[in-house]
Amino acid sequence: MIADPHCHTVASDGMVTPAELVAAASAARVDLIAVTDHDTMASVIETKERGVAAGLTVVAGQEITTRWPAQTHVMGWFLEKPIKRGMSVEDAVAAIHDQGGLAIVPHPFIPVYFGAIQPDMLRRLLEKARVDGIETMFTAPLGPWRRRQLEAFCVEHEERLGARVGGSDCHFGAHDIGSVVTRYDGDFRTAIDQRTTVPVRMRRGAVPARIVLRQQWRSMVELPLRRVRGQLE
Repeated sequence: MIADPHCHTVASDGMVTPAELVAAASAARVDLIAVTDHDTMASVIETKERGVAAGLTVVAGQEITTRWPAQTHVMGWFLEKPIKRGMSVEDAVAAIHDQGGLAIVPHPFIPVYFGAIQPDMLRRLLEKARVDGIETMFTAPLGPWRRRQLEAFCVEHEERLGARVGGSDCHFGAHDIGSVVTRYDGDFRTAIDQRTTVPVRMRRGAVPARIVLRQQWRSMVELPLRRVRGQLE
């Protein structure tokens, strides 16, 4: 089975509607996706409904922005309701677990302006809390030295980091969904709990520059303005 458990829609800074996301996942022969929009779950219900019709499993999730100045991202899967932004990383993880969800570390150790947790911060988090999984394969840039550092960190802290997973951080639908995935057998949540998942890089596709520029505008200008205006749930 193939999961792409890190996907965004127009509810945050993604470039695709729920319908387009489901169509892209089906075309890529992905069995399961997680909708993980930034600080909102507004697209979850529609994506789930469309997933049922397409034979695609959809997990309710969210990518949570923690408090300033770091504004590190934490990802929650199997959520019942949105989690507020602006908490500490530790409190965000606790809020995910309070709902019975799974707390995942997305794209660790990449440059901090991507909202990525850094080694010292992750080490401090693990002293206080456990997480259920960590992305060890993703599409964001990570140089050879940082990749070796991430691998060594995962080996050192294996018991507290949970399952190793991969995700495309899909923002562009058919252009990037399924580029990095998590392979699993049986039930996805059980595979996470039992740490039997395998992250895999499937393909590298170039997203047209005009679409990338439009997405960056959404991410850095439109989304913050919507947040200030109270237009995100």
